[in-house]
This record gives sequence, C-alpha cells and structure tokens, in this order.
Amino acid sequence: MAISTTVIPISDVKMGIKGETTFGTGIDSSGADGTAYRQLPVVQATKPTFNITRESRLLSGRGTVKNAADTIITGKGGTVTCPFDFVATPNLLLQHLVMVTQDYTADGSNVYTVEVDGSSNNTSIGQDVSSGLPHCVNLAYYPKAAEGIKVTGCVVSDLNLSGDLGSNGGNLAISGNYFSGFANPISTGTCLEQTFNGTWVEPDAGVFFNMGSLSTKQLEVDGANQDMILKSFNLNIANGVNRVGSNTNGDAEGYSFPEYVVTGDITLKYDTEFSLSAADNVVQSFLDGNTSTLTLKFGDGTVSSVQEMNILAEVQFTGDPTQDISESGIFWTIPFECVQNSSTEALKISLFSDEAIAAM
Repeated sequence: MAISTTVIPISDVKMGIKGETTFGTGIDSSGADGTAYRQLPVVQATKPTFNITRESRLLSGRGTVKNAADTIITGKGGTVTCPFDFVATPNLLLQHLVMVTQDYTADGSNVYTVEVDGSSNNTSIGQDVSSGLPHCVNLAYYPKAAEGIKVTGCVVSDLNLSGDLGSNGGNLAISGNYFSGFANPISTGTCLEQTFNGTWVEPDAGVFFNMGSLSTKQLEVDGANQDMILKSFNLNIANGVNRVGSNTNGDAEGYSFPEYVVTGDITLKYDTEFSLSAADNVVQSFLDGNTSTLTLKFGDGTVSSVQEMNILAEVQFTGDPTQDISESGIFWTIPFECVQNSSTEALKISLFSDEAIAAM
C-alpha cells in the first residue's frame, strides 16, 4: 500500500456550535445537519477528548502477558471535554456566558443580562429547552471533507473572561472547556460522525470589546468607589457540572450544577486612589474581609449598542494584594472571589447582542 502525501494544515480544521432544541440531541430531528454551525474564531481547533473506561487486565491463567480479549472498553457513562480560546464577539460571549451560568434575562432592545446570584441559575438540566434555557449545544470538529466529530449535549463547565491592555490589542478574550455526558458513539446522529455534512456561518467579524472603550472602571475601597487605572482583569466562572443517570444508550439523563464559583483578579495602578493610606488601603480591605463592588462599563454605560457591556461584581479579596512593578509604575494585583451580598448578585453582566439566545 502506498503512503499518503496528504498534509492537513491546522488552519484548515474548523470548530463550531449550534444550539439544541432538546437536551442532548441534534437540532435537526432527522439527525442531519440542516441548520448551520456558528464557526468558532479559534486560532487552533482542538479535537474533543472522549473520557471513557478502558481497563487492561492480566487475568488468572493468562500467564505473564495481558490478552487483548481481556481488555474492557466502555463508552457508556463517559464524558467528552474540549477546550476553547478566542477573542470575544458579542453573540459568542453571550452564548458562552449562558452555557456556563444557565441563566439569562432578555431586557428588551437586544439587551441581555446574565447573573450568578444563587437563585436564578439552574441547579440541574435535562428537561426540554424553553426560550433558550437550559442552553446546550452541538459541537462539531471538522478536519476535512467526509470526516468529523459531532458531540451533543455540550455545556460550558468553566469560562474565563479576560482583558489585558498588552494582549489581543486590548480586546477581551474568553477561554474554557465544553462538557458533555454523551460519549457513546452509537449512531451518526448522537455523537461521532465519520461523515460530516454541516454548513457554517462565521461569527461577527471585527466586533469586539476593547479595554480602551471602558468608560467606568471602579473598585470600592473602604466604602468608597474609587476610579482606577486598570491594566488587566480576569473573571473565572465554574459550575462544577456532573452527569446524572444513564439512559439505554449509556448517555447522561441530565446534568447537575452543584456550585457556581466566580473568582478572578485585577491589576490596577498604585496611586492616591489605591494606596496604603487610611482612606483607601487595599491591604486593609483584604485583612478586614470587606466586600467591595467592582464596576466595569464598556461604552457609555447604557448598553444600547453593539460592543457595549456592563460588569458588576461583589468581590472579597482572597489574598494579600501583590505588587506588579514595571516602567509604567507600581501596580496592585488583587485576587478575589465574587459573593452574594444581601440582595446584590455575586456577578451581573449585561451586554448588547443582535441575536437572541433562543435563536443560537
């Protein structure tokens, strides 16, 4: 048999997602891919990883070498994971926020609010999808014609939203992992496709959230909202998703979300607003265990047009602020976690998207 001279450039590989109308199934009832996938703007597409059971055993009477017939491989009860990392566009950011929080509110005029508040977030899913909730997607990995993998029942287990003036031109990026409890490739309509017939639409090109468009950058210290010069921030949202049950195919019957954890950090300039003085002592705020409000507003704060977003978080510093020293001056790097504070949400993000969750 002759060798193949075919080379698959990594830039040829595509990844995409499309919303499910029923948990754990293809959006098309026939199992075909008549509805387009939204192509993810990743630099390198990563193949989904199938986490199944494989047990290679040396049985009694086999001598000193394992026999191939004694290996147990079970796809039932397994999971599938896949990482993602790309610069955030409004529609994709909204969709991924909903997939990790399992919550959103349509506020009208293309404004959507996602919260982590201990009451509105789904603690489990598996029921029918209504108005886009619970939100789960098909994930497609497509290296070339007549090849591919499709994973159903995908949610986001953890998501990082980051902004850094020194990275991606100052545009926000999102990264994290998809999770599915549908790891048993029993049919082309369920999980694994050797022939992929999907079509693709590209995400919003050139529409991003830039650190340079922040109109409000405030952190509460000693009871007062102080304006900050911000270098970078990170928000990490994790839901601890677990698969629940097993149907006749060995696929999950639902998912549980036992705890929503939001952590992060910010790096801001050491100046008269954030110092070691009595009125704005960031170290004292950590030692006292104070709860502080973090406010970031992209655009004019009204969330009335594309590329506008408001982020409100109730944070407690989780470590002694450290110093980031450069030729630009001294900066504080402050780690935190978001917490519910009376009736105030741990995290609230409102953004403008011209596509509704139910249509994604």
